[in-house]
Amino acid sequence: MRVNWLWTVLALIICVLQFRLWVGEGSFAQAWVLDRQVESQKEENKQLVERNRRLEAEVMELKLAQSAIEERARSQLGMVYPDEQFYLLIEN
Repeated sequence: MRVNWLWTVLALIICVLQFRLWVGEGSFAQAWVLDRQVESQKEENKQLVERNRRLEAEVMELKLAQSAIEERARSQLGMVYPDEQFYLLIEN
């Protein structure tokens, strides 16, 4: 009689542990959901990295274009900043 009671308690403990393994906190189901979230976040990060790369290239292009425009304005149009002095050298 005592052995049957022990087996019943052990079977109950195993069932409780199995329930936590499959359904409870830290279970396989929760780990699977977290893996899906990690994969989703990695994909979003990949897209954001690509977007940042494109934006950085666009900024560099605009900086280069701005300096090229400024250089052309200085040489061809005589552009001078307010705190600069312009000297024109004439060759004989």
